[in-house]
Amino acid sequence: MKFNLYEFIGVMIGDGCLMDYPHLRAYRVEITGNVVEERNYYEKISIFLQKEFNLTPKVFERSYKDGSKGLKLIVNNKKFVYFLKNEYGFTNNKTYTVEIPNHLMTWEKSKHVLRGIFETDGCLYFSKSKVTTNKPTYPRLEITTVSIKLANQIIKILKENGFSVQNHKNRSSIVIYLSGTEMLQKWITEIGFSSEKNWSKYLLWKKLGYYIPRITLPERLSLLEGECSQIIPEII
Repeated sequence: MKFNLYEFIGVMIGDGCLMDYPHLRAYRVEITGNVVEERNYYEKISIFLQKEFNLTPKVFERSYKDGSKGLKLIVNNKKFVYFLKNEYGFTNNKTYTVEIPNHLMTWEKSKHVLRGIFETDGCLYFSKSKVTTNKPTYPRLEITTVSIKLANQIIKILKENGFSVQNHKNRSSIVIYLSGTEMLQKWITEIGFSSEKNWSKYLLWKKLGYYIPRITLPERLSLLEGECSQIIPEII
């Protein structure tokens, strides 16, 4: 499952920021993520942008005032900024209005967009099942957004393609989720994961029959003892 332009658009919808300030001569694309969990995925994005657009992205760590660290990918390129604006409708302030472009709503394209959105704004987690065990065995995929239009699009795409979708509203966001093993397997078969972060969670759950909460990517990879390498090279 090779990284492609449609997945990149999904990444931009999820965690991307476009800066177009002619008066400052500032034209930038910026994506933010988790230093520990997402470095591999950001390197993959960087390689894609180099190969497909002849760009020179920078991936680096950034320290914040509260002592935490974040991961950033930036591209300073006016032509690329206007490509994303003109072809896919990205703007400087997209948070509450972002949506999937209409010409990407077909399943052959939107499934890749959804994968990019999930890798940035989604979460795979496991809850305890009172029926069988007190360990986290029950899977759920979750996407959170503050854009009502985007939420409706995601729900529509998933329902039209046979997914059992649920959603609820928090004070400031909409949470969309798929629950249970059947929906997880359907997601993997038809949409897939594209990062070590999510593949390692899934493979650890498959190996143990349950998930271990609050462990990092390096800890998951250690417990898998190389099993992740059977899949990860195929998606880079």
